[in-house]
Amino acid sequence: MKVVKFGGSSMADAGQYRKVRDILLADPGRKVVIVSAAGKRNKNDNKITDLLYLCHAHSQYGVDCSGVFELIRSRYLQIRDELGIQLDLEQEFAALKQRLDKKSITQDELVSRGEYFSAKLMAAYLDFQFVDAADWIRFHMDGTVDKENSYELLQSQVRGKGVVIPGFYGVMPDGHIRTFSRGGSDITGALAAAALDADVYENWTDVSGILMADPRIVDDPKAIAEVSYDELRELSYAGAQVLHEGTIMPVREKGIPLNIRNTNDPEHPGTIIRESFDTEVD
Repeated sequence: MKVVKFGGSSMADAGQYRKVRDILLADPGRKVVIVSAAGKRNKNDNKITDLLYLCHAHSQYGVDCSGVFELIRSRYLQIRDELGIQLDLEQEFAALKQRLDKKSITQDELVSRGEYFSAKLMAAYLDFQFVDAADWIRFHMDGTVDKENSYELLQSQVRGKGVVIPGFYGVMPDGHIRTFSRGGSDITGALAAAALDADVYENWTDVSGILMADPRIVDDPKAIAEVSYDELRELSYAGAQVLHEGTIMPVREKGIPLNIRNTNDPEHPGTIIRESFDTEVD
């Protein structure tokens, strides 16, 4: 079984949802899907998570955020309608706006709704089961993940049929939503892979793996085919921003390979990351 995570660029619009569907249909082993909030559709666009943070800031200072909120709402409704998904989101958005206006929602819960709505739409589109991250990711009071409890909870909810899980958040012991730091959907995917002893954790983004050079400086740099976990750490120290820093440990502890792939170039094998690689000497 493969656990697959799709980042914001893979969830940006209906066209990207179709690409995700095709990637999943191409391999029946891709049963557990973690998704981010909708990202930018172009360089002048906004990430949904940024808009949600902005909404909360407006609310705290008594500034009407109806215009910003409508940008968020309309994006998800547009994706739904373009894909012909039968899912009533209007009532959920209305209830969310009411809580926002009353200042009865925390920042963490509000910004987690980007992933939540992405997962609801993707689950309906694929006819997969929706499993809320709040139903299995448990934090300790100090903000660290209670892995033992979280793993048991997820194992009890995955029953053969494909599932879609929103990334980025879980719950505190008091039941309040808590988010990881930005980019934390990578961690959700790694935790799911570890919990389910996946054969591989595929992290789908908008680049074909770890590149040999910065594409903003070098045209069309090649991807590195294989990287060890130790080498990845060295690359991170050198400034390469590949994965959220908390992603590696859950899969490394279980010996699960991590494969970075490109949603827009699904035939490219990307970069495989594991503890070590066997080398043959002729």
